[in-house]
Amino acid sequence: MFSKLKNNALIICIIILFILIWQLFSANERLSDYKNQVIKFKDGEQVFVEKLNENGEKIAEQEQVIFSQRDAIALNLLVIEDLKKVKSQVTVRTITKIDSIYVPIIDTIERITFDASGLPFLKLPTKFGVEDEWYSLYSTINTNGMWIDSLSLYNRQTITLGMKSNGFFKAPTPSVLVKNENPYVNVSSLRNIVIKNDTRFYDKKSFWYGLGVGTGILLPAILIKR
Repeated sequence: MFSKLKNNALIICIIILFILIWQLFSANERLSDYKNQVIKFKDGEQVFVEKLNENGEKIAEQEQVIFSQRDAIALNLLVIEDLKKVKSQVTVRTITKIDSIYVPIIDTIERITFDASGLPFLKLPTKFGVEDEWYSLYSTINTNGMWIDSLSLYNRQTITLGMKSNGFFKAPTPSVLVKNENPYVNVSSLRNIVIKNDTRFYDKKSFWYGLGVGTGILLPAILIKR
């Protein structure tokens, strides 16, 4: 009877020791991952690369930054407003720059006249306007200057989170892709946070697998000694 209790106590001690070792290993792994994620930030901004896809569209690409929600909030990386259980957050800053465009006069025949010497002059106020697939601009010029009647910019932005393939024998990289269809729109800064909350050690399949293997190895040895 005493020998049986002794063996049971030994098994329990082994299980507890295994749990403590597992927790220590998990904590060290989490700390290492935390440091790696923090390194991805540089001067408060995250590095990204911009390239053209096969359609000539600009794609901004950035490696995902993965934190628990608790760590993201502690580092002021996550802004939570009215949502709970945030899964991800992507912040994009863009600059739209249009260089050297020709803006024609509206109703040219009525607004341009000629003086006695044949020199053309423009009647004020006069309206100008231009429009294409990506922008439209309409303005009015008077004796005091130019008044912008309307300015519209058209863009479709697509943000995709997924795994980027790195070829055979290499692990895929969790990445964020930002595509702007408007060729005049450029990404000036890009930040992303992907929330992956810590899983309790006893909810991990690897924990139970390791516990089962360890018990399977040690238990027969204990029973044999009996």
